[in-house]
Amino acid sequence: MYPCQRQTGYNVRRAMVPDLIFREEAGVLKSRRQQRWYETLAGLAVIVMAIGSLAGCLNTVTSVGHAMVNAGTTTQEDRSLYRIAADYAIKSEITHTYLDEAMSLDINTDVYAGRVLLTGAVTNADAKRKAEEIARRVKDVREIINEIQVTPDGSISASIHDVLIENELQLFLLMEKGVSSIDYRWRSVNSVVYFIGFAASREELDKVLNLAHDLKAVKKVVSHIRSPESMAPLTTGR
Repeated sequence: MYPCQRQTGYNVRRAMVPDLIFREEAGVLKSRRQQRWYETLAGLAVIVMAIGSLAGCLNTVTSVGHAMVNAGTTTQEDRSLYRIAADYAIKSEITHTYLDEAMSLDINTDVYAGRVLLTGAVTNADAKRKAEEIARRVKDVREIINEIQVTPDGSISASIHDVLIENELQLFLLMEKGVSSIDYRWRSVNSVVYFIGFAASREELDKVLNLAHDLKAVKKVVSHIRSPESMAPLTTGR
């Protein structure tokens, strides 16, 4: 059984992406029925993996709950079947390598359309660099976004404040009209929220970021969300 790792969702998920690739990510397969079958099966497989890797964690129930929500709504994602499968493979390989290197307690890995978001907290810059080097060696990775914080105390588990922030965002994004929550991945580390994903429009992007800003416990919001109107990452703070 794998050691416990900090995650509130075992989620399914290149600075400049060619237009052809961008259209692939934004497009929807013609055969929705076939996509629905395969994506649901892939989501269920990740749930099984999540249960095994998160057993013994205080936040296991929350994590598996996230995974079940994601598996049930995968059919709404604006990614091709191939891209979703590739993202699963990227996340799995990085996570298992971190487990082998005893780094899984400190670092979170979220993948969307080949873009890898690394978050968490470590005690020194060497650990941060090592985490990025490991992720870069994985096949099909298009971009590494290294947002790992370097702090004296590091982070061996999620603080209650970060867990609450992530769960609140899950709820509010699911409820927000005009927002496809499954197209986003987010993490809270020391009350700083990090986003990755794809927004169908600038309006949707603004809704997502505003929801995060409105949470009382959030100190800062860092966005690496792509949208048709804005391909550049956005960083905003209170």
